[in-house]
Amino acid sequence: MPARLSASPHYLFVSVLLFLLAAGWLAATSGDEAGSPAAATVVNRLDNGAVASMDSSVFAFEPGWHVTVEGADTTEPDEPWTQPSGRMAFEYSGRELALQLALGDYWGYIFVTVDGRPANRLPTLWGNSDSRGQPGGYLPLFAPEKETEAGPATEWVVVHRASNDGPHQVVVEVWRGWGQTVLRAVAVDAMPTVPRPQWPAILLGLIGVWLAVASAGPILERVVAARRLSGEGATDAALAPQGRRGRGMAQIWAHRFARLITSVPWKYAIGMAVAGVAMIGTGIVAQNWVLTDAGLVMLGVAGLRRPFLWTGALLFGLPFYLHPLPFLPGRALNLIELGVYGGLGLTVARLFILQGRQRTSGQQPTALDARHRIFFLLVSFALVATVAAEQEGVALREWRTLFLSAGLFALLLHKTLGREDDSGAARTFLAFCWLAGGAVVATAGLWQYVTEQNVIQAEGVNRIRAFYGSPNNLGLYLERTAAMGLAMGIFGTLKAGNKRNRVTLTRLERLSILGSWKSAPMPARCALLLTIPQLLALLLTFSKGAIFLGLPAMLLALAIGGRRLLAAPGLGLSSRWGWGLAAVAAAMVLGLIPFLGTERFRSLLDFRPEGTAGIRLSLWRSSVQMALDHLWLGVGPDNFLYSYRSGYILPAAWRDPSLNHPHNVVLDWWTRLGLPGLALAAAWLWLGLRSLWRAATSDAIAVGGLGVVAAALGHGLIDASYALPDLLIVWVFLLHLFSLPTASGTVAGPEEPQPASR
Repeated sequence: MPARLSASPHYLFVSVLLFLLAAGWLAATSGDEAGSPAAATVVNRLDNGAVASMDSSVFAFEPGWHVTVEGADTTEPDEPWTQPSGRMAFEYSGRELALQLALGDYWGYIFVTVDGRPANRLPTLWGNSDSRGQPGGYLPLFAPEKETEAGPATEWVVVHRASNDGPHQVVVEVWRGWGQTVLRAVAVDAMPTVPRPQWPAILLGLIGVWLAVASAGPILERVVAARRLSGEGATDAALAPQGRRGRGMAQIWAHRFARLITSVPWKYAIGMAVAGVAMIGTGIVAQNWVLTDAGLVMLGVAGLRRPFLWTGALLFGLPFYLHPLPFLPGRALNLIELGVYGGLGLTVARLFILQGRQRTSGQQPTALDARHRIFFLLVSFALVATVAAEQEGVALREWRTLFLSAGLFALLLHKTLGREDDSGAARTFLAFCWLAGGAVVATAGLWQYVTEQNVIQAEGVNRIRAFYGSPNNLGLYLERTAAMGLAMGIFGTLKAGNKRNRVTLTRLERLSILGSWKSAPMPARCALLLTIPQLLALLLTFSKGAIFLGLPAMLLALAIGGRRLLAAPGLGLSSRWGWGLAAVAAAMVLGLIPFLGTERFRSLLDFRPEGTAGIRLSLWRSSVQMALDHLWLGVGPDNFLYSYRSGYILPAAWRDPSLNHPHNVVLDWWTRLGLPGLALAAAWLWLGLRSLWRAATSDAIAVGGLGVVAAALGHGLIDASYALPDLLIVWVFLLHLFSLPTASGTVAGPEEPQPASR
């Protein structure tokens, strides 16, 4: 946000005005409730205000219908997959047409045409036509969440709004659904007023919050800077016994605790962190909350000593987020939320407890950059889409666990790296923690494959899933950690930019692990050892998206990024590092050869409608129409499942109605948050990629980040890319790990090396 916004006092006034408008909107809409039209009766004509029961004479049914006062039911045709179960027609005079339908846990759908055209309040999917070959307004009747003990639930659905009073000719064609009494009643201009949405109030309030933060931010920064300067001169003598009389006991004990924390040696702090993580893991396995709490206390003390120990433990535990942490008898906490909120709590505690005792390096704390602002805007807009969602409770849960947690993690990561004198060492430590977590989950998956425990037997192969519910989810995670491990193993953890100005690096130094195992840096050897089981486990997930899209994209990005890292002036670039990446690709191909004859891979190019590829194509067609129909706000977080199976699923895809995302990264952002969300996500990704590309001239971790992004986007063309708690945390971790380049081409932040002159 431009700095000039914070200089004007008028923005505080505007923010207060927006808060008042938001409160007024909420007050005005608080009494709005969705109503129903009058009870259906027998009518002789359908015009303004009519609510007709299905036994009215205005309806013309083709043979095969069973019509009663309760509604109209169809019968099973001879060819139920190629013939409709019933068709009926009627004429009405008016504008708004609504049908009362039976929605529940059964498969059926209807086509509605008005005056020979698709009903305009229902989706119209390209290539989806009725039995006469005409496009029609389309509505699936499958809504298992609405099923009641008595059977399908009845619900009024507005299917058409005309521009004139007609008369209008309507044809309703029902497919399947016999025995459910699909049609219950018809209403013309009789629907009550729709309740006004509440999302405008949330939007106004959030704009007010942003303006208030932009105005008050500089004031808070000056206050914090003044307190920091005043605290730098504090010494232990200031708290001598003769000076303690005027101080409270809380401050005295805080000072003693601060002395205790700062006196803990670095090696002991690491030991406490490792022991704490081990105790937490044991507590989860044994479901013992005492062990978990004791481990959290030990990890918290270590985190007070060095904040990145807590953040590293969180990154290590990402693949275990599906297993809650027992916290109290009968109570458990989400791992990611506990890690994020606990880390921010430690940051605040460290700020107050250790004030005046922290080491000073002369380095000014870095401010939040454009990536943070755009991502926080994205999180804010996701809240607006949440309130606008049909299933608001489900959407709010995903906003809290996915978007809010990721936004707070971005803040935690910024504070973690900003408080380290050597942010490069902190980045390396965090990357290794993340890599170690991937190695543990990969090893567990390999053990499952050997013992045939907890594997998915499908299409002629045993697919491992470790601690995830699906092998594909394990593949999505391991392709990311494996990319980072390969970069750190092949290119080492060399900070080449720090040395180029002083000495020309030798070929052996620059080739790291490929030159000689004994002379390679220890971090590079450790990274390679941690990566080998991950590559093997990734192969045994048999995830087609990871193997055929994610891995090739990853290796290509690592090759490009590695060339950028190793291309020093005055030194010819050897091809030996390229052979290392080629060896990885060859090993993966050779590992697949024994399984190429299985159904899993023989059906790879099977595009029949009932096959996996055919269903995926149908899913994308439905998702595009869903995105166009919900252009600006999307359907909301975690609402894709309900909108898809009850509004957009094509008849050919009925075998897999429980897909909860569109299996494409662009469509996922668009359907979830609308065009504004897609634009904000693209801007955030672009800025993050710029930081990685710039840092790839000097740091192998940045090269690994480029490989991770390439693998995630490649695999994300046909699968999930970000909308899982662990995956979005990884995105934030990588895109916020390095500082952005400034307008002059240098990197914001003093810890980044300058590029070599060419």
